[in-house]
Amino acid sequence: MMQIKIQSLALMIFVGLTATSQWSWAQKDCVKNPPNVANLVETRPGFHRVTGPLAEFNPCHSSVDLSMPGFFSDKLAEKPPLMIIAHGGNGPGSAEKEMVRRMNSKGVATLLYDAYNMNGFEYRGTNLFLTGTSNESRQRMILKATVGAYQWAKTLSQVDTSRIFIHGLSNGGSVALNMAALVEPEHVRAVFAEGATPTGIGMPDKIKVPLYMVFGKIDNYGGKREDDWMYTRTDPCAFNQISPLAAIGTAHRCNSRTNPEKMTISPQAWAEELKATGQAIDFWFYDNAAHGLLAGFIDRGMRTYGSGPSAAVRYGWIGASPDAANQFVTDLMKVIVASYK
Repeated sequence: MMQIKIQSLALMIFVGLTATSQWSWAQKDCVKNPPNVANLVETRPGFHRVTGPLAEFNPCHSSVDLSMPGFFSDKLAEKPPLMIIAHGGNGPGSAEKEMVRRMNSKGVATLLYDAYNMNGFEYRGTNLFLTGTSNESRQRMILKATVGAYQWAKTLSQVDTSRIFIHGLSNGGSVALNMAALVEPEHVRAVFAEGATPTGIGMPDKIKVPLYMVFGKIDNYGGKREDDWMYTRTDPCAFNQISPLAAIGTAHRCNSRTNPEKMTISPQAWAEELKATGQAIDFWFYDNAAHGLLAGFIDRGMRTYGSGPSAAVRYGWIGASPDAANQFVTDLMKVIVASYK
């Protein structure tokens, strides 16, 4: 009995010291929001854009989750690689949390955060960001947070900072492919842009690290027709806005002020153009998969954007078959494991 008590006490002390250590490294990096951060402006009934200064990434924010592989997880090295996860248009949801679970079980640490909540928006339980805010607004917030998350991740002693990977879904996918133009190759080994949208902050002219464009073959999320696939979709340039953080790219030539009447290039056509110039881009297409390969079983639902007479009903198929989801994770791990060879 005495031995059990001593072991329990030792465990409590260890847990306490670990928690104290983690709080101390987070505390010194805490960031305060600027005044009047991120304001919502209604542009039509039920639809908004974000104006004003955006919040910096704050490691102390309650939404920030640096999750390490567990005791029974696979072990890839003494220090695990890190996957930074840029969430989609509705904030961190089931697909992002499933990515955390799967990566941790495979020996990969993850960093997930809520860019909207960090900007002061209490939106859970509403459709505010899912169907009520512009792509460029969502992407500008997610990009600001992801750039900050990357800069902070490079200082972490718990992970292998020479093996950072970035994944983004939907609007987060558009952010991820922009991150491929902003990161340093000595830290980031690859970027995975899943279900990237054709509008928002645009797509860069040049990337610095290998980029994988990931799509479900029946991804029609936000489409006007059933076969309006995300990867071949184009939209009016008027839907784009330049982000001061993004590299020079399509949005600088195609936005609400420059050529607003023209159409954007599709994500697939953009990536093919860069690949033709020798840039490191590859495509992963999955059968029996829609938008968000880790979002669960396929749901062939519809979405309504805005409200009132200007409301627009669009296709919104999400999810994938278990086989497609498993293959996606297998493909991710092949790239991560190959970084050790």
